[in-house]
Amino acid sequence: MNPGVLPLGQVSPGPAAPLGASSLVGSVDGLVVMGSGALLVIVVVIGANLWLRWQRIRAARPRTEPNTVEASAAYRRYLVAAAWAGGSTRNWDHSVRPVLAELVDLAMAERHPAGGDTRAAAREVLGPELWALVDRDVPRSEDRSTPGAGREALLRILERVEKQSD
Repeated sequence: MNPGVLPLGQVSPGPAAPLGASSLVGSVDGLVVMGSGALLVIVVVIGANLWLRWQRIRAARPRTEPNTVEASAAYRRYLVAAAWAGGSTRNWDHSVRPVLAELVDLAMAERHPAGGDTRAAAREVLGPELWALVDRDVPRSEDRSTPGAGREALLRILERVEKQSD
């Protein structure tokens, strides 16, 4: 007999012996164990997915209360317009002027509730220099290189409108 070669039907006492003798592989119990492991992996993956989605939803909630001024779309629009005030003439004409004209119109309508000419009242309050920065009839500029009127002009316009509203 050759060493290392076993007669037909004999099982080697080496590392493969425990697998053949008392193994779960290939038995019903082995299928149950493997199915339970797969089910555990699926539950862990689904749980992690749900937890991550919950964290995203929680992080996406607004930091302000829904019934506050800061939560309103108009307030956010005014903040964006104010941020563009320091940009180019295109930024002023496309972002700041429409919002500023709306605010001035609202303030003048409040001051003249009888339905008078709010544009004429705004022109009178602001003067020709500042009215040119608010007037909607001025053609929009596409120049991105020339600086716009700036935040100082925005503040002067708002101060004059506030003084007239008091």
